Amino acid sequence: MIPDPNLPAALAETPADLAVPTWSDPLAALPEEAVWLANFVSPRTKRTYQAAVQGFIAFHGLRSSGELRAIGPSHLIAWREHLIQVGARPRTVQNRLAAVSSLFRHLCERQVAARNPVTGVQRPRVNASRVEAAVLTPEQVRRLLHTPPEETLQGVRDRAILHVLFYTGCRVSEVTTLKVRDFFEDAGYWVLDFIVKGGQRHRLAIHHELQLALRTYLTQSGHGAERESPLFLAVPRRALRKPLTSRQVSKLFHRYARDAGLPLGVTPHSARATFITEALDRKCPIEAVQASVGHRHIATTKMYDKRTLHYRESASFAVRY
Repeated sequence: MIPDPNLPAALAETPADLAVPTWSDPLAALPEEAVWLANFVSPRTKRTYQAAVQGFIAFHGLRSSGELRAIGPSHLIAWREHLIQVGARPRTVQNRLAAVSSLFRHLCERQVAARNPVTGVQRPRVNASRVEAAVLTPEQVRRLLHTPPEETLQGVRDRAILHVLFYTGCRVSEVTTLKVRDFFEDAGYWVLDFIVKGGQRHRLAIHHELQLALRTYLTQSGHGAERESPLFLAVPRRALRKPLTSRQVSKLFHRYARDAGLPLGVTPHSARATFITEALDRKCPIEAVQASVGHRHIATTKMYDKRTLHYRESASFAVRY
C-alpha cells in the first residue's frame, strides 16, 4: 500500500529500519505514534514492535493516524485469526497483539485515543512453564561447532560465533553488539562483556574453548588491536568494518544446522536453551546459571530447563507388545 502522508513515517508500511523523526524536529510536531516508538530503549524491542504495528496497518490497509486510532476490537480479532491461519505460533500472536496494545495504551494516556481496542481480545494460550526452543545433545552441538570450514576466514568467524552462542547462552542480538574491547582479561579470567536487554552491561567469564575460537578468529581477521571495531565483521568487506546483523547471524546458524543434519525446528534460541539445560545437568547451581544468562527472575531460567521433561522416564520405554 502507498501510505498517506498523515500516517507517521515510523509506522507506515515501509522498510523496518526507517528512522523515526529526529529530535531536532519540534517536539510538538512529533505524532504520538512516533513518540511511543522512540521511547523504547532497546533497539530490538523497537524493531519488533514497529514491525508488528506495520503488519497490522498493512493487513487493514490503514492510511492515516485517524484511521489507526479509530479501529475497534473486531479489527484485532480479524488480524489475530489471520495470523493463526498463516501459521504464526501462539507466542508470536501474543507478542504482536501486545505491541498494538502498547501503542494504544500510550495513545490513551495522551488522550488522543478513546480506548485500547486490544482490551478484551482473547489471546492464544501459551505454555508459560517452559520455553519451546529445542535442546541439542552435546554430540549435536559438537557436530555443529565443527561444521564451518577452518580453511576460510568466514568459516573461522562463524565457528567463533557458534561458540559464543553455545558457551554463553547469549541472544543473537547480543552477539552483534560485541566489540573487540568486550573480550578481555579481568581478575585472571577471560570475559565477554555483553550489552543485554535494557542496555545494561553483563560480564561473563568464558570457557577456554570459546577463548581459543575468538583468538583464532581475531588473529586471522587482523583487527584484534582495533578496540572500537565490531568483534564480528562482515566478510569479505572487512575494509568497511561493518558488523553483522541479527538476521545474518540467524541465517548462518540455520545454514550450518542444516549442513550438520540437525533436526528441523532448531533455531539460534536453541543455543540458549541448550546452554541452560546442559549447565544444570552438570550440577551448576541454578542461581549461577541465572546470573550467567542475565535473567532477572529465576523462574525464567527454570522455563529453559528441559530436564524437567524427564524423557528418560517415559512409560513408553517400558511397554512391550
